[in-house]
Amino acid sequence: MNESILYTINMQNNPPLILVVDDELDITRICKIKLERSGFRVITAANGAEAVEMAIKQHPDLILMDIKMPFMDGATAQKKLAENPNTKDIKVVFLSAFDNPAHMKSDQAFSREVGAEDYIKKGVDIDDLVNKVKGYLNVH
Repeated sequence: MNESILYTINMQNNPPLILVVDDELDITRICKIKLERSGFRVITAANGAEAVEMAIKQHPDLILMDIKMPFMDGATAQKKLAENPNTKDIKVVFLSAFDNPAHMKSDQAFSREVGAEDYIKKGVDIDDLVNKVKGYLNVH
């Protein structure tokens, strides 16, 4: 069977679950709407502590998580997820609003150091975000 047909069937019967974690409600809302319209199931959390709890309960296929948040930041949440045998294999991609190229390079390096799959700058075109998510999940 053609790979794109298999993807379509899988997306219809069991779409991947994405956890979007950000303390900015507008970011989670925009991501949720666009990802759901693209065929994904989406849950949201407002901080790293909520993200860890939801990841344990829901076991998402991918987590898009802000780095800087109150209560528990993204790096601490990523470390907790990596330490837990039930969540250690969940892919995490960090989001950040920094516009300064020096900050972006250091955030990218930091993201990889703590075990995140990648780093995406907030404000990226939402269609690009969806395409990146599909790439992380190896679906087209």
